[in-house]
Amino acid sequence: MPIPFADLVRRMRSELEASEAIFDLPVRKWFHPEAGLDFGTSHAGRRAATPVGPAAGPHTQLAQNLVLAWLAGARILELKTVQVNDRLDIPRPCIHVPNVGLNVEWSQELRVEESAREYAKAAYLIAILQTTRAFGVLHDVASAQLDTVFDISVGYDLEGIRSAKVTRFLDTLRAPDRLYDELRSQLDGELTPYRDLAPPSPLADAVTLSTFHGCPAEQIEAIARHLLEVRGLSTIVKLNPTLLGFEEVEHLLHERLGYRQFALRREAFDQDLQYGDALAILHRLRAVAARCGTTIGAKFTNTLVVENAPDIFPTQTDPYMYLSGPPLHVIAMTLMQRVREDAGFAFPVSFSAGIDATNFPSAVACGMAPVTTCTDLLRQGGYGRLPAYLRALGRAMTQLGVTTREAYVVAAGGHGAAAVEEALAQDEVGKAVGASARESITAVARERPDKLPAALRTLARAHGLDPERLVSAVIAGAGRRNGREIVGALTDDARYHARANAKGPRRLERTLARYDCINCDLCIPACPNDAMFAYEVRPVDVPTERVRAGPAGLRREPGAGFTIGEAHQLAVYEGACNACSNCEVYCPEQGAPFVVKERLFGSRADFERCADLDGFCREDGVLHARLDGTVWRAAPLPETGRATIVGPGVRLDVTWPGLDVLSGETEPDVAVDTALLWRMRTAWENIFTSRVPNVVNPAGTA
Repeated sequence: MPIPFADLVRRMRSELEASEAIFDLPVRKWFHPEAGLDFGTSHAGRRAATPVGPAAGPHTQLAQNLVLAWLAGARILELKTVQVNDRLDIPRPCIHVPNVGLNVEWSQELRVEESAREYAKAAYLIAILQTTRAFGVLHDVASAQLDTVFDISVGYDLEGIRSAKVTRFLDTLRAPDRLYDELRSQLDGELTPYRDLAPPSPLADAVTLSTFHGCPAEQIEAIARHLLEVRGLSTIVKLNPTLLGFEEVEHLLHERLGYRQFALRREAFDQDLQYGDALAILHRLRAVAARCGTTIGAKFTNTLVVENAPDIFPTQTDPYMYLSGPPLHVIAMTLMQRVREDAGFAFPVSFSAGIDATNFPSAVACGMAPVTTCTDLLRQGGYGRLPAYLRALGRAMTQLGVTTREAYVVAAGGHGAAAVEEALAQDEVGKAVGASARESITAVARERPDKLPAALRTLARAHGLDPERLVSAVIAGAGRRNGREIVGALTDDARYHARANAKGPRRLERTLARYDCINCDLCIPACPNDAMFAYEVRPVDVPTERVRAGPAGLRREPGAGFTIGEAHQLAVYEGACNACSNCEVYCPEQGAPFVVKERLFGSRADFERCADLDGFCREDGVLHARLDGTVWRAAPLPETGRATIVGPGVRLDVTWPGLDVLSGETEPDVAVDTALLWRMRTAWENIFTSRVPNVVNPAGTA
């Protein structure tokens, strides 16, 4: 279940003070904007300080996901796709990213109204970070470098998108003030100063449309028309890589890149939207958007449908799984360039396919925004990988002597002058701008590209033109020309070939244990939901005893003992874990951290709902534990040095924290090893009442 809003705010503050981190992302791994470089872009008329963000997917479902992405530099946040069917039975595992990306996970796992609340929570949390400059860490950062845009994602068919449930969802995000007021009411005590903040309203003006594989062309167009005309939303249509056609994708995937292990099915291509239909839809929707005062664009691309591998996703009942990562990058970039060349007009283009720090600058040079990522964030380092994208873009800009993203696109391939001439050749522009002005602005493009965006705006204003429209036209033209060279070189780039992506994460011949693993902490950033976390204990090695009823009170026998050898330990928060298994992929030991490590529940209700899972929860000063399927209750009274332990047929009075059994009673056939009590004490003292904040102890209490 989602984490309460006030707990998230409290944990942000407390964790930063105690550990110099927020939601387990250390300050040193945040994005710190570089003075003198402007990465800014616009999306549906709103300014974003960077063109990067997480793609709609596992990193954009919960409020803490979006905050983590924002801290790492994301300023365009694609919210996870919402659909009317919000009671899905998603196969487990659902994500597998040892090298390339594979998944069978495709839409929100919350109820639709819960998704709306999570997105409002994220917007409010980010507003707190913007206003406080991340509680002072970003004290020297200008407001413009924190500008953030949210993008809604909906699917998957017309009936669902027109349903009352999805309509309410869209209405709520267009007018989220009621949700903001609910969240404000939860801020009391030391959190009261954050009540007066004003998160964005509307939360979003743009939507990305994702449709089922095989969705008919006429339905895709009808959905987009509905979003443009009825909902008044600027709309991005996410296109599928199958548009390239079976033969072309097979040639790229199998022959050029060498990924023969992924089988394609021709019927998946035949049933999907066809290339000619896609172009025709874009042309017709362009006129609709112009009439409605909105915009229409395209996103490249969805994941690639391939034949399911039962050894990877054994519970997947459909015949397909979905491919992402390096091979998809080549396929999606090829499709992107082809559509832009063939469409015959410029339109907003966003991108997400195999993006990483190395190819991010090139994707930006193609004039696309946002350029989003998912598979790469599921690798070692998680959200902490994102700042490297922007550092790479900054280096590329500096090498070209430009200071803005717009100028970078113009200068990257040396096509600025040609792009200016193309834009000025448009009828309405050409009539307004004379030959002398055209020659002058073309010279700026050729000789001083860093000055070109400002010069274009000045030119447009002087001639009664729309400045942003003219700049966008030039960037689109330069980006399209850059793409010819960038895309043309991809299939020969060895980093995208199967040979370069065959090796998985290292594995050790060692079984993962509840305590004392190798403590690499790779599972923490591998979790897109921040469900895994670390806690500290005092190492202990103590004998224990088995106690049972005897003829004269309790009978005592030697127990198994209890040992924790390392101070650093790991646990999982059940409410954020969706059993995707990505932590298992990156754990060097044999086992899944989300299964083996201690599990914590956020509430008694969650604890009781998940009756098949072991773990702990705290309620009203009592620790509830389910260990090996048996439910226990511990009521520590530290001020008296005592505690009462209750279980099926057992009641024990023990010292606290020493866990010496003073008295008690058990049913005749019940024996208790006090090793269980040590496990309970470890969770109580080192997680629920530790001084270091965590997800179930957001303030860090002693």
